[in-house]
Amino acid sequence: MDKNAKILYCIFGSAILALLNNPIFSRSMLGIFQSGYGRNLLGVYLEFLTKFLTNILSLVGFILLIIFSIMLIIRNVNLKDK
Repeated sequence: MDKNAKILYCIFGSAILALLNNPIFSRSMLGIFQSGYGRNLLGVYLEFLTKFLTNILSLVGFILLIIFSIMLIIRNVNLKDK
């Protein structure tokens, strides 16, 4: 497979990770449980844990998106020079 195609797949995956903070996904996580997370200790812990994990994964997605986009640009600029 061409290296540009591999980098494009990485960019697509990073964009999906970056979109984890979208409100649509947070509503779908709440929809997994019948009555939301509930207000018991386990529910509060699950809510905190899912928000924390999605924020971290979204940050990683944005960082990877920037890195892979720069790699793709540099690779294509170098190919045009040859």
